[in-house]
Amino acid sequence: MNFNVYLKKEIGQKITKKAKALHRSRNAIINEALEEWLQTHTQSSWPSNFFDFDAVKDVPDFQQLRRDLLSPPEDPLE
Repeated sequence: MNFNVYLKKEIGQKITKKAKALHRSRNAIINEALEEWLQTHTQSSWPSNFFDFDAVKDVPDFQQLRRDLLSPPEDPLE
């Protein structure tokens, strides 16, 4: 996949210098850096506080609200 990324001039110069020193392409260095970043910033499990959630107690019963909508009250004008 190809796309453009705009970097600060200083970062671009550093990548170019490092690529020449390592005899690698800038693309290879940036690709490696992004892969490493994705590995360290990918969450593979639920956060520890997820299971600490305490449900809201005063929420109306959703199923009962649906039942009320399905069976409307009798029409008082009939």
